Amino acid sequence: MAFAIKSMLSGGVFAIFLIIGNAAQVGTKDVDRGGEWLSWSPAERAEYVDGFISGYLQGSNSACNVADDLFSDSKASYRLGDENHPSDMPSARCLAKMESYSKAKFHEGFGPDFTAYTNVITEFYSKHSEYRGIAFINLIKLLSDGNHKTADELYQMALKGELHPLR
Repeated sequence: MAFAIKSMLSGGVFAIFLIIGNAAQVGTKDVDRGGEWLSWSPAERAEYVDGFISGYLQGSNSACNVADDLFSDSKASYRLGDENHPSDMPSARCLAKMESYSKAKFHEGFGPDFTAYTNVITEFYSKHSEYRGIAFINLIKLLSDGNHKTADELYQMALKGELHPLR
């Protein structure tokens, strides 16, 4: 009798793990694509966008700082620049070319709000399921201040073949 109860409990625990594992799984064809994005909660989407923007800014800043070491001539003097004239230092020139993501807002008591980015991607994948093979990192790059697209503009780009699904 005790063996039967232990077997049933073990089987029940196994079934629960199986159900939880299958519910949380995203197929390999969906990794980094629309299926995975849509399986996330709004908080998880915001966390991803926050990580992307933070990583992009930190990596770009680091690369631009290295530019001074790589391209500076110890005998050259660089103008620091002012409001009318940009600096000609390699790092300043590099930083001037960086994309910015200023549409993220901070709400007192609530923290950062990335819906300006997450809503566009979610709308794109929700409305146009045939393009869920396009990696969301490629979409985020098109949401910088210099490029900021709407879901419909992303769709038009996809129709023209300007956005390509991962293979």
